[in-house]
Amino acid sequence: MDKNQIVQLLEGIGELLALKEGSSVFELRAYENGARALNSLDGDIKQLVKEGKLKGTPGLGPTIIKRIEEAVETDHIAFYDELVANTPAVKLDMLRIPGLGPKRINTIYEQVKVTSLAELEQACKENRVAVLPGFGKKTQDKILQGIAFLSEHADRFLYPVAEEEAARIHEALATLPEIVRHQVAGSLRRRRETVKDIDMVVSVADDAGPEARRKIMEFFTTQPTVKAITGKGETKSSVILGSGIAMDLRVVADRQFPYTLHHFTGSREHHIPLRRRAQSMNMTINDYGLFKINGEQEELVPCQTEADIYAALGMEYVEPELREDMGEIEAAAQHTLPTLVEEKDIRGVLHAHSTWSDGHNSIREMAEACIERGYSYLGLTDHSKAAAYAGGLSEDDLMKQGEEIDRLNEEFAGRFRILKGTECDILRDGTLDFPDHILAKLDFVVASIHSNFQLSPQEQTERMVRAIANPYVSIIGHPTGRILLSREGYQLDMEAVIEAAARHGVCIEINAHPSRLDLDWHLVRKARDKGIKVPIGPDAHSLAGIDVIRYGIGAARKGWLRANDVLNTLETEALLAFFHVQRNRG
Repeated sequence: MDKNQIVQLLEGIGELLALKEGSSVFELRAYENGARALNSLDGDIKQLVKEGKLKGTPGLGPTIIKRIEEAVETDHIAFYDELVANTPAVKLDMLRIPGLGPKRINTIYEQVKVTSLAELEQACKENRVAVLPGFGKKTQDKILQGIAFLSEHADRFLYPVAEEEAARIHEALATLPEIVRHQVAGSLRRRRETVKDIDMVVSVADDAGPEARRKIMEFFTTQPTVKAITGKGETKSSVILGSGIAMDLRVVADRQFPYTLHHFTGSREHHIPLRRRAQSMNMTINDYGLFKINGEQEELVPCQTEADIYAALGMEYVEPELREDMGEIEAAAQHTLPTLVEEKDIRGVLHAHSTWSDGHNSIREMAEACIERGYSYLGLTDHSKAAAYAGGLSEDDLMKQGEEIDRLNEEFAGRFRILKGTECDILRDGTLDFPDHILAKLDFVVASIHSNFQLSPQEQTERMVRAIANPYVSIIGHPTGRILLSREGYQLDMEAVIEAAARHGVCIEINAHPSRLDLDWHLVRKARDKGIKVPIGPDAHSLAGIDVIRYGIGAARKGWLRANDVLNTLETEALLAFFHVQRNRG
C-alpha cells in the first residue's frame, strides 16, 4: 500500500467517524490532520516506517502512526474496516454524492429514513428532502443531479487506479518464462481518463502446449490483489481486483499476439472504419489476424507488430491514444499523423503551489525537485486573496514572495529559473482578484474559476471571456472545473471560450492532475487547431505532485498535440519572450 492509499484511508476514517453517532470531534480532526501531515511527507512510506521517521512529525500522533504502520505491514487498517462494517450501507452510498457531507447525510438518514439511493432519489422527487432544516430546493436538486452523476459513472475508475493495478499484474507476469510478450490493452492503453476494466494480452511460444497456458492462468488468478475469480480458462480468465476493478487476461500464441493486442486495445469506433478500409482492399481483420481474401479462401497476412498491420493496410502506425475515430484513419492513410508530444519534451513546470498558499513545500524545495527532474524552470502560481480557504496571498504577500524568488534566482545563477506567477481567481463578474498594476509585475498569470459554479451557462461564459480579454492573463487554468467521477464542471460554452482565447492569444491549460485532466482531450484538438498553445500544468501542491505531468501528457496525446503545441516545451528564454509578446498583444 502506497502513501496516497494510506492518506485516503485516514481521510476515510475521518469521514466515517463524522457519520458515526457520538463520535468525538477531536478524534475525527486527528485523522483529518494526520492525512494532511502524511500527504506532505516525501519519500517512500515503507522506508519512512522502517526507519521510524514518522515519530515527531507534526500532526502524526502515536495512534495515527500505528494505523499507518498497520497499513504498510498488512495492506489495510482494521479500524477502517470496522467503521465500514458498522456504517449503514446507504450512508456509505450517500458519501459518494458530490457535495453531500457527513452532517447532511446524518440528517437525511435520521429524518427521511432512507435505506438506499433509490429511496433517496424518490424522496427528493417527492420534495421530502427540501423541507429539512438547512436544505431547500437547490440542495435537493443538487442531490438529484449527484445521484444521476453516480449512475452515469458507475463502475468507472480513475486512470491511475487502473494503471497501478495493471502494473502490479504486469510486473508479476514478467517473471514467468512461458510468456513471450505481454501488454496492457483496452481503454487503459488508450489513456482514457477513466477506465471501466483492465484488458491484458500475453503470448506463449507458437508450439507451447496447454500446460503453459494453464500455468499462466493459475498464476494470474492467485495473485494477492485478486479478490474474486469470475471466469477461468486456458485462453481467457476474468477476476475482480482489490480496488473493485475487473480484469481480463487473454493468452494467445505469439504469432497471433499483434492482432489480438490490436483488437482488444480498441476502440470499437476506431475498428469500424478500419474494417471498412480493409474490406475496400479485399481484406478482413479481427482478433485472429489480418486476412487477404482469395475467392472463398482467407490467407493470413503475417504481421509481427501492430505497425505491420497498419502498414499492410497502407497506413502509418496509429498510436493507441489516437484510436478513437477522430480522423486518425484518414490521416494515417494520407501519412499526415502528427508526431505526438512526449514527456521528455517538457522543459519546465507551469502551475505549482508552495507553502505561501496551500502547498506542502517551500519554493526552494519545489525548485530543487524540478532541478532533480531535469526541468529548467518552475512557474510558481500560489493562490490569490479570494481563495482564503487555500491561504490566498494578499498583494503585499505576493510582492514579498517575489523578493524571495529574486534571491533564489540569484542563487541558482542561470542554471534554473523560478518564474513569478499567480493562480488568480476570476471573480463573479469576470474581473481578476488582483489589479492590473500588480499583475504587471509578474512573469505570467494563470486565471482560474474557484467559486460561483452555479451561474447560468451564458453568465459563466461571459465571465470567462471577460477574464480572457484581460491583457495580463497568460493561461486559463482547469477551464471547466470538473472533478472526474466526483463533480461535473461548471456550465459554459467551451467553443466560445476557445474562440476568445484564440482571438486574444491566451493559452488554455491541460490540468494534469488525474482527477481533473481539464481541458478534456476532445476539446484539446479544437484548441490546437485554433492555434492556441496548451501548457500541461501539474497543479502541484507537493514534490510528488510535480510528477502528475505524465497524466497530462496522455490527455495531450489524445488531443493530437505535438511538442510545439505545448507551451512548456519552450526553453526558458523563449517562454519569457512568449509571455512578453502575449501581454503586449494590444
